[in-house]
Amino acid sequence: MLINVEELKEAIIKAYETGNYDFVDDPHFFDEINIPIIAKAVSSIEDWNIIKSFLTKLPIEKISLIITELDDGLVEKILKEIDIKNIVQMIAEMDEEEAAEVVDQLPDEVKEEIIQKLDPKEYSEIAEYLKYPENSAARLTTRSFLKIYPYYTVGETLEIIRRKAEIGDLPDFLNYIYIVNSDDKLVGVVSLKELVISKPYLQVKSIMTIKLVYCSALDDKEEVAKLLRDYDLLAIPVVDKDQKLIGIITHDDIIEVIFEEYSEDILKSGAVESFEEPYVQLTPFQLAFKRATWLVFLFLASSLTSNVISSFSETLEKYVQLSFFIPLLVGTGGNSGSQSSVTILRSLALNELSEKDLFYIIKKEFKVGLFLSFQIGIVAVIYVLTMGIFVLKIRWEIVPVVVISQMLIVVWATLIGSILPIIAKKLKIDPAVMSAPFIATFVDATGLIIYFTVAKLILHI
Repeated sequence: MLINVEELKEAIIKAYETGNYDFVDDPHFFDEINIPIIAKAVSSIEDWNIIKSFLTKLPIEKISLIITELDDGLVEKILKEIDIKNIVQMIAEMDEEEAAEVVDQLPDEVKEEIIQKLDPKEYSEIAEYLKYPENSAARLTTRSFLKIYPYYTVGETLEIIRRKAEIGDLPDFLNYIYIVNSDDKLVGVVSLKELVISKPYLQVKSIMTIKLVYCSALDDKEEVAKLLRDYDLLAIPVVDKDQKLIGIITHDDIIEVIFEEYSEDILKSGAVESFEEPYVQLTPFQLAFKRATWLVFLFLASSLTSNVISSFSETLEKYVQLSFFIPLLVGTGGNSGSQSSVTILRSLALNELSEKDLFYIIKKEFKVGLFLSFQIGIVAVIYVLTMGIFVLKIRWEIVPVVVISQMLIVVWATLIGSILPIIAKKLKIDPAVMSAPFIATFVDATGLIIYFTVAKLILHI
C-alpha cells in the first residue's frame, strides 16, 4: 500500500470529521516506506485537534516511528499529550540516537521521571549521546555498523555477517566495515565489495584502507556534511578525543542536516529568524515575531538613508530633479550588492572559498563590478537621454551626474556584497546573516552619499 501526502492529509481530516479511522488498520499502512509520508501529512495539517485525534488512534510503537520524522516543534507538542508510561514505551522502541533526541526535548521535571523508569542500560546508552552538544557530530551517530579486528580473515568476516543475518542482528549500514585495534581505536576501513572479491584466507589488514576520512565527536554537523560531500562517502566514522570509534554518520542522516541548514539559510537571507515548526503549525503572532526583530533593525538602519538625504538638502534644493533618480540608483545598487552576496554565499557553502580568499575576492569582484558598471552605464545613458530629457524634462548637466553615479554605485555595491559575507565568516558569524535586505539597506545609504558627492563635484554646488 503506497500513499501520498495530499491523499493521506485529506483522509485524516475526513476521518476526524466522521470518526472513522479504519484506514489505519490496513496491515501495510505502516510499511517502512510510508512512515515519512505519514509524518509529512501530519505536519501539513493546520488544526492541532485533528493531529491529536489521529495520533490517539495509533499504537504507541507506531507513534514512535512517526515522531522521529517530525520537526522538533511539533514533537514537543505531541510529547506534552502523551503520558509518562507511553513515553517510556516509545523510547524503548527507538534507536539510541532517536531516543536521545526525544529525551532532550522533554521538560526537566518530566525528564527526571522518565530517566527513573528507563532500564539503566538503556539510559546509559542515551546519556552517552546527551553528553555531547546538540549540533555535534556525536549526536548524529548510529551504532548499527560492523567493526572487526585487523587480524580477522576475509572468510571469518563474511561468516560473521552471515551469522548476524541469520539471527536478525545485521547492522543497518554494511557498505563499509570498520577495523579497530584492541583499544577500540579506528585503524582502517574496508568496503563490503572489497571483502566479497578478496581471497578468504587474506587478513583484513592486508586489504583495508588506512588513509582514513573521519570526524571528531565534537565537530559541527555542517562540517560533517561537507566532508561527506567532498569525499563522496556513503558514511563517515566518528571518533572521540582518544581516537576511539564511537559510531558512524550515514548519508541518510546528513540529508536532514543539509535540508535544515538550507531552510535556515533561506530564512536568514530574507531577514527572518529560523523556526523548526511547519509553517501551518505557527500562529500569525508567532510568524510576526519571527520577522519583527530583523524588520525593526532594518527600519532603524534605513533611517541612515533619511539622514543622508537631510545632510544633502541644500544640494536637492538647488537641483530638485536629482531626486527623480534616487529610487533608480539605490535600487540598482541594492540589486547588484544582493547578486554579489548570493554568489559569495554559494561559494562559501560549497567550500570553494574561505575567509583567507578575501583579497582574491575583492580583486575579482572589482573587475566584475567594472564590467557591470559599463553595461549599466550604457543603459543609464540611453534612459536619461530619452526619459530624462524628453519626459522628465531634466536639465542637461544632470545627465553625467546620474550616469557616473550609477556606475560608481554598481562597483561599490558589488564590492560590499562580496566582502560582508567573508567578514561575517571571519568573525564566526553565519554569512547568511549578510542577507539581501541588509546589503540593500546598507547600499541605499552609502549609494546616496556617492550620488550627492558626484552631484556636488560636477554641478559645483
